Amino acid sequence: MLDIAALALLSVLARLPWVLLVHGRATSDSYFYYLSARAISEGHGYAIMGHPTAFFPIGWPAFLAGLFLITGPSIAAIKAANLVLWAISSGLAYALGRRLGGRSVGVLSGVLIAVAPTLTPYVMRASSEGLFIPLLLAACLLLIREDGKTPVLSRTAAAGVLLGLAILVRSTAMLLPLVLPLWLLLRRPLRESWRAAVLLAVSSVLVLLPWAARNAAVMHTFGLSTNGGYTIWLGANPRATGGFELRNGPHPRWAILSAEAETRQNSTMLRESISYVRENPLDWLELMPAKFGKLMAWGPGPFSNVLIAQRGPDPQRGRYQRRLSGAEATLINGSLRHLWLYKLWHYSFWILGGLGLLLATRRRLPGAGLAMLLVAFWIVFHVLLIHGEARYMLSVTPLVAPALAWLLVSAWRRAGALSSSRYRADSGRAPR
Repeated sequence: MLDIAALALLSVLARLPWVLLVHGRATSDSYFYYLSARAISEGHGYAIMGHPTAFFPIGWPAFLAGLFLITGPSIAAIKAANLVLWAISSGLAYALGRRLGGRSVGVLSGVLIAVAPTLTPYVMRASSEGLFIPLLLAACLLLIREDGKTPVLSRTAAAGVLLGLAILVRSTAMLLPLVLPLWLLLRRPLRESWRAAVLLAVSSVLVLLPWAARNAAVMHTFGLSTNGGYTIWLGANPRATGGFELRNGPHPRWAILSAEAETRQNSTMLRESISYVRENPLDWLELMPAKFGKLMAWGPGPFSNVLIAQRGPDPQRGRYQRRLSGAEATLINGSLRHLWLYKLWHYSFWILGGLGLLLATRRRLPGAGLAMLLVAFWIVFHVLLIHGEARYMLSVTPLVAPALAWLLVSAWRRAGALSSSRYRADSGRAPR
């Protein structure tokens, strides 16, 4: 517990300057989350612009609404909650690392998530990844046993509930109730693994059913959200570039003026994207390398959002314009002038972490195979069905930390052992 407490404190201290110094304002999807959470907390249900919505799944707005019932609607409250959530994620990364390779690996795994410069700026945003990550890590921790066998059914059921809650936060994880049971079927003994696989799938789906039923009754669509068509269309249309940007013109506006407009846009854009893939399969396939490149790249998105937040409508203060100054300007402008450091960390993390995942999976270390499966699925899912954006990989980044920590600890120990053996050899040859 002392290790986890120290890592939680380290995580808070690493992110605290961003919380205390940087002016925060919700933009884009974060602004949607803020407004819909406020509607829930005020007793209007999950709504936007005065009408019921399902544009994003309910999980993150519902969590923020519970927070707002205690603190009142506040961007500062969201940032404080993010501090806690990232501290929890650091502790869970420690637990996964310890299960994979012992205490030293666990501590380094937690440190990598606590202080990662590419992760710390996200504490400023009302992004759903803040809640999705600890839910996913906790589900994985429940499924992993040090002996590699099938987890007991009570832990599997709990993991399924956490997985269902994670999907209600980020619906891009909706296929995981099919993917994770496949991993369970590889456990031994088989007479237990199939029961665990079925229980995991069923328990996670049961969590989703009430929300799907609400959408069927209120939104007249049986799905978890109504922005799936929009998101898929961005990666499969005549103006697609493989990323969030489009050629020759701006993005279509979100059709959130009414519930009917939401569902109509969702179904229309989904049909258009399917038609595009069917009629232009080669063009669609040519987008794959660009999607992968944009997905695995690192960009200054958190800092760009800070600059955007210096002007425009604020949900609490109305329209405004301000300039960066003092310590806030030093932190943001200093980061923008040293983006190469962020890129160096990002690419080092993923190159070495990917190597660590491969080696740890080959050695069948506890949890390595599950992490490899989830990361690989996440990449394939976004490259095939969505589009590339650096923030999307945030959701599975902490799963790489245990394997990277194991690789670094193993290399350090091997280097130490090699140095000691050379020292003993040199001492043996020394004249008496």
